[in-house]
Amino acid sequence: MNVKEATYDNSIGAPFLEAYWKDPEFDSGQRAFYYVRVIEIPTPRWTTYDAKEFGVDLPTDVPASIQERAYTSPIWYTP
Repeated sequence: MNVKEATYDNSIGAPFLEAYWKDPEFDSGQRAFYYVRVIEIPTPRWTTYDAKEFGVDLPTDVPASIQERAYTSPIWYTP
């Protein structure tokens, strides 16, 4: 990420993620729920964009970038 120019390059991470996971404690007689969590690549904060656009200094009390997180809806299992 280029903080001075408020730009980033989507060159890290994988474009597709495929995985297999097995719950070693799964009990088919019990209710359960699962979810997937994802993490975005670091991108400039809105304050970084504003600093570039308006030609002002970056604030010192917040980071220049953020890394968003997301969760899926729960995946419910009912016996």
